[in-house]
Amino acid sequence: MTQTTNLVSLAYYLPQFHEIEENNRWWGQGFTEWQQLNEASTYFDWHRLRKPDTPFGQYSLLNPDVLAWQNDIAQAHGVDGFLVFDYWFGQGKKLLEKPIQMVLDQHVPFRYAFCWANHTWYNKRENITLQPQLYLGAQDYTDYFMQLLPHFQSGQYIIIENKPVFSIFNPKEIPDLDVFLNTFNALAKQHGFAGIYWLADNTDDSSVWASQFDGYTKSATIFKYRKKNRFWSYCLEKLTRKFHLQNLGPFVYDYEALATRYSSLSQDSKQVPVVFTGWDTSPRHLKRGTILKGFDIDQFKAHLEAIKNQLLTRSQHNSTQVVLIKSWNEWAEGNVIEPDDQFGFSLLELYRDFAKSLSRDLNSLEKRG
Repeated sequence: MTQTTNLVSLAYYLPQFHEIEENNRWWGQGFTEWQQLNEASTYFDWHRLRKPDTPFGQYSLLNPDVLAWQNDIAQAHGVDGFLVFDYWFGQGKKLLEKPIQMVLDQHVPFRYAFCWANHTWYNKRENITLQPQLYLGAQDYTDYFMQLLPHFQSGQYIIIENKPVFSIFNPKEIPDLDVFLNTFNALAKQHGFAGIYWLADNTDDSSVWASQFDGYTKSATIFKYRKKNRFWSYCLEKLTRKFHLQNLGPFVYDYEALATRYSSLSQDSKQVPVVFTGWDTSPRHLKRGTILKGFDIDQFKAHLEAIKNQLLTRSQHNSTQVVLIKSWNEWAEGNVIEPDDQFGFSLLELYRDFAKSLSRDLNSLEKRG
């Protein structure tokens, strides 16, 4: 019997485009992610900041029409859903949860899964801790699961093989990772699922926990090769990180060089490819930021082709092939596939064509096999 490979494309999604009390207290009244973009500077003659080109302008994610529109254009361009960053800090403390709670409460059409962004929030410019991330054991993880359960059961949540998709941003930070995974798996089975479909970020095939996940990404290693790309930028960046300096950057590397490396997949079919839609963190981090120079339509197309070719040449052992897009709307970090003032819908259109051809060719390989 011929096995069919289902392609599932998920785009990382930042929910910080609305006001919350904590951000108003930490950053000033009215703060949203847009403020960082609006106050950003350009640092070089060639440097351009990407701005949204949407019917809603600089939208609020508390407007259900925005999320419905995003869902519509995603579905029309081969993006099956959004991998929404979820912020659970322990003891019931959450941040930025309102947009997706609105999706649940108001039945807004919006396909999604969660990525637990398990990291402490800092003001890195002043080296201040804002909200610590806590790991409090099985009961707290049970509380977290029960808070997520209505989403898993909503009919809009992304399910693979009767398992809700759930990603962990940084597994190595969880001191009792086995307890977390086992707690979620057991509770999922108690509620009629086959377990959790686990994805891990900041992970590669040498990570000791990789075997416990259904898929993992090497997105954190995109800058692994920056030393060879631009040694002087690399040295300045290392000095800035070590001594908390503020004015040596931003640090410039080449998109083509790093994206080519980033596209490189191991033969482990669990390694999930990540589509890289640019990079410019200077709006968020100012002169501590990093910019990848040379991102354009041709380079993006070549990046997609490299990912496709590598997927087609490695052995497929899974009935589902996940592809992650980084990102849908990281406007203050310059990785965006949502329509912008430089590329319009072009990136989405290229991705749509890529997803169609990849799905077709993966299944053509299965038939020949």
